[in-house]
Amino acid sequence: MPTVHRVVMPLVALVAALAAPRGAGAQVPSIQRTIHVGGRDRSYILDLPPGDRASPLPIVFVFHGGGGNAQSARTQTRMSDLAAAKGFIVVYPNGTGRFGDRLLTWNTGSCCGNAQRNRVDDVAFIRTLLDSLERTYPIDPGRVYATGLSNGGMMAYLMGCALSDRFAAIAPVSGELSMRCAPTRPVSVLIIHGTADENLPYDGGVGRKALDKHDVKPVHYALERWLRFDRCGATPRIDSTPALVHRTYAPCAGGTAVELYTIVGGGHAWPGGERLARFLDAPSHALDATSVIWNFFAAHHAPVH
Repeated sequence: MPTVHRVVMPLVALVAALAAPRGAGAQVPSIQRTIHVGGRDRSYILDLPPGDRASPLPIVFVFHGGGGNAQSARTQTRMSDLAAAKGFIVVYPNGTGRFGDRLLTWNTGSCCGNAQRNRVDDVAFIRTLLDSLERTYPIDPGRVYATGLSNGGMMAYLMGCALSDRFAAIAPVSGELSMRCAPTRPVSVLIIHGTADENLPYDGGVGRKALDKHDVKPVHYALERWLRFDRCGATPRIDSTPALVHRTYAPCAGGTAVELYTIVGGGHAWPGGERLARFLDAPSHALDATSVIWNFFAAHHAPVH
């Protein structure tokens, strides 16, 4: 069991962990399981697509935000509905906390909450979980992906940094690249972030809504590092509307790509997703993040050795 400490709220906006499933996201049956890693029982929700599962399938890890849980991420993103239609597996891992499946966080080095204070090895958790899933289900090892919001977006970055040998592409939403990052191979990266984010500000600095104040690194810090890691050209293709600027850097090393969606006036939320509580920022309708992320993932496979 984790050591008990006083809860300190993470800098990211709390995702409503107690929000009941609603809307389309509640229609796909789920498997809830636990796995023992690092002296802890770690839990997750797994959704398998209908039909024949004999052929190797892609898998998408969706990481909840700070204060959320696997079910809130499932409801918020509606990723499982798209997975049922497109034929891929989705796994929603739970972070750790003091109150069962509520107020969970991830340890991404500089953040967050109980997980960071207890130095929980969340990289080991995801590596072990992926090993277990690959032994159980027909997963294509060249099509393993990660996304998440806020503290979960930091986890997506961490997967690209620490497990680049396992993840073909990542898609952080309103996240921050603040951990040590040394990928061993190129990873395709899609970044989505709003210019009005007051938790993890787009241009960096201390977020007005951040509960754990620290100097946030700007989005372009992450962008520039991934352009260097993936050996991309410096000049992007730019497509824009009044509400959205989309920059594409491709091709990069190994057929990878780096893309940035800047949501003009967008807050700290999953664009096109569910708003889980009134105190959270309203999702932008400038794009459907779930569909955009899957289309990006589907276009990028990693070589399997």
